Amino acid sequence: MSEIPCEVQFVPSKTKAYKSLNKKLITAKVTDSAIEKILPFSSDLELRERYINFFNGLRLGKLLEDLDLIAGQVAYRHTEGWERGMTIVTAACDRIDLLGELRSDQDLQLLASINWVGCSSIEVGVKISSKEGESWKRVARAYFIMVARREGKAERVNSLEVISKDEQRRFREGQLRQQERRSISQTNFLNNTPTGEESHVLHELFIQIKKGEIDGISMENSIRQSTLLMHPQSRNVHGNIFGGYLMREAFELAWNITYLYCRKKPKFISMDHMYFYKPVEIGSIISFTGTVIYTLTKSLLVEVVTKVIHPKTGETQVTNVCYFTFTNLDNSGKSQRVPQILPHSYEDGLKYLEGAKRFKLGEKKRNKIFFS
Repeated sequence: MSEIPCEVQFVPSKTKAYKSLNKKLITAKVTDSAIEKILPFSSDLELRERYINFFNGLRLGKLLEDLDLIAGQVAYRHTEGWERGMTIVTAACDRIDLLGELRSDQDLQLLASINWVGCSSIEVGVKISSKEGESWKRVARAYFIMVARREGKAERVNSLEVISKDEQRRFREGQLRQQERRSISQTNFLNNTPTGEESHVLHELFIQIKKGEIDGISMENSIRQSTLLMHPQSRNVHGNIFGGYLMREAFELAWNITYLYCRKKPKFISMDHMYFYKPVEIGSIISFTGTVIYTLTKSLLVEVVTKVIHPKTGETQVTNVCYFTFTNLDNSGKSQRVPQILPHSYEDGLKYLEGAKRFKLGEKKRNKIFFS
């Protein structure tokens, strides 16, 4: 679980709860709900020990739990969720980009605040900075989509007052990301026929593989799985499994797949669009299936599909799908070429096209970050 403590939660009296449920919505400022958290790795050796990985760096999967938790805290503050009797859930982690080095001996600062608000949806941005000397240097950023619900239905939330030029810019960008999420979900290759150009690319690739003109690793041989029973220690305040925990397990499977695929130290680049389709109950069995679906020179993209398995019926349902981009490093810390992934079936080919589309879109976004 996360090392960042949840804020004190309380159940108001019936009278207060009734008044709160009927409280008029307000227009809140960005600063009203913003949160800063410091992880003092340089001085707190016990804390560092809980986050350190095999390579003496930070376990990014564990940090993902913290990011999801702090995003939820910001959303509850903005919506006054506890007072109004709302349930705030993580609908998606839109994107996470690693922009610098995460060192286990440097303090981390997490700055979380509202970017954009819709009717019942909220985008929370989290900026992660590392302490270098007396200043903070941005090393990562993340976007979370939180949704307010009451009795299973969407609930309207407080609107957002954007005052400064920076807040106005962030609000506009949040709107664009909302539109983009809808567009991507509608153009998924498993739901749509590839274009003529895409079919041609796939056909040429299949011919080259058939003739033995390309060396690489079969997509089928890159698949790895993990199966876990969901225990109460991983629950959130609503009694379901904490979204950050599922993110951590998905990330660490993707990291392991990259390590086995490249045989060298993986370096995380980004995570793209992790959607939470349905809550996961305690006692469920969860299956994580990861596959390398696209490679390009020194980078690869891993898809992780999470399914809940009902033990008594054997029925399975997809709860999450996410995409991770990695490179791999030699002993000197330089990125190395990765083996090419080889799709052999039509379904593999569709995954390959989906991976190519997401990788190119991700590179475009990262270039925009570095040059903005």
